[in-house]
Amino acid sequence: MASSSQDLAATPENQTIVPPAQAQAAQIPLQSFSLPTFPPEAFTAGLGSLILTSDIKLTEYTDLLEKPFSIPELPTSIKSLTLELFSLGYPPGFLTALGKRLPDLKSLTIYSQLFAGTSPASREDALTFLRFQPALQELHLLDVFGSPGLFTDLAKALSPCLRFLEVNYTYRHSDPGFLTSVPSKEVSALVSKELVGLTMSISAPDITDDEDDIEGTEVGIKPVAGQDAREFATRLAEDSEGLVMLDATMFELTPKEVEDILDKHEGIKVLGFTVGLDDSWDEALDMLAKKERGFEVLEIVAVPREGMVEKLKEDPQVQISKGSLDALGQICKELRSIKFSILRTKQELWTKEDGVWEKRT
Repeated sequence: MASSSQDLAATPENQTIVPPAQAQAAQIPLQSFSLPTFPPEAFTAGLGSLILTSDIKLTEYTDLLEKPFSIPELPTSIKSLTLELFSLGYPPGFLTALGKRLPDLKSLTIYSQLFAGTSPASREDALTFLRFQPALQELHLLDVFGSPGLFTDLAKALSPCLRFLEVNYTYRHSDPGFLTSVPSKEVSALVSKELVGLTMSISAPDITDDEDDIEGTEVGIKPVAGQDAREFATRLAEDSEGLVMLDATMFELTPKEVEDILDKHEGIKVLGFTVGLDDSWDEALDMLAKKERGFEVLEIVAVPREGMVEKLKEDPQVQISKGSLDALGQICKELRSIKFSILRTKQELWTKEDGVWEKRT
């Protein structure tokens, strides 16, 4: 979006342009850290959402981090903010100033960047920005990286009003050490009793036809395993309660750990988890069917062990038993949708209508 008032709500070609006085959202591509002045109409339109997108050339980025910035008055009606593609972070003080202009955010999305920059000053600026958001209820951290200890500090800076938290990373096949860059040990600190929705996930990269794009030709993911997974499961089972939605697919859990988490969070309606399976899907399904639970939507990502790997060599399909689904559905009567995948490959979606399970994909 350009800085003129006519472009306050830009839309694709051949679509109607929304007049500035009626705009509910604004997207601004920035080539520097100086925001444009908003037109008077923006202050009376009830503008609710602002998206700031970096369009800064990489060759100029480092220099701009040391230059003055400006943030004019912003509509106080803005309750949702998205900051995307600021790969090297922000000039020290920028985020604090932005937070003072938008003191009543309810939703914040941070995408693809070093949010806290690379210096102690920029790190403190990022933490101060979050401390200035006492009403924040929803936070999405998507492909956000930082120096060691950052996420532990973020947890201390977040408002107790926070109810929904998402931490997601896109798996990078081109980086052999990708999982070491994921703050898997620290994200457990973000789990709190106040949350009702929690996502900790790793997504597979989008598939493309470009043979030179390794991210677009490789499929699937590797989850976080080992001690970090054990600590996350313990945190959920012991130091958290009251979740309604949980996506824990970032971590490879055991069936017993999933069971312990469900026993603590009996109100979960939407559930996703990654689990190591020795022989078949029944290990997960039988665990879920031990007693009646109220979940409606399930996603199970399998990490196959030796026995299951041998079966997959004979039949590479997902190999879901409809009888197992029927048994689970009889115990968990509200269940209406289950997605299965093997490390986010070979996916199958099953839905239940009129009491009958049908394979959709």
